[in-house]
This record gives sequence, C-alpha cells and structure tokens, in this order.
Amino acid sequence: MYVAYNRVRGNAKNHLAVVTVKRGACGGCFNQIPPQRQLDIVQSKKIIICEYCGRILVSPDFEQTNE
Repeated sequence: MYVAYNRVRGNAKNHLAVVTVKRGACGGCFNQIPPQRQLDIVQSKKIIICEYCGRILVSPDFEQTNE
C-alpha cells in the first residue's frame, strides 16, 4: 500500500494521493463517481480508489474531523 501511495503521489500534478469526494466527483481529477461507489466511500469499510486517476477517495467528513 505504501508503494502504491508513493507512486500515485509522484504522478499527480499537485502531489495529492488522498482526496475527498466533493459534489459527487473525485477531488483530484473531477470525474463523476457512481452513486454506489459514493455510498461505499461514506461507509469507509474498504479503501476505494478512483477509476480514472488512481487516487484514494475518502468521505468529505474525513476532512472536517481533522480540523
């Protein structure tokens, strides 16, 4: 997992490997996420990766709890 994280982080323009889902879209590539995937992300039962850019997707609540 750590190797995959570093690979995604190195390939991304803004060096973000973990992004939140905002308004139904990936926070990195801004492609739409299917509703079932969004439900899986909110439940946080497993690690979900964006199909388009390969970034790790987390719930918007994750960003609020860290502040």
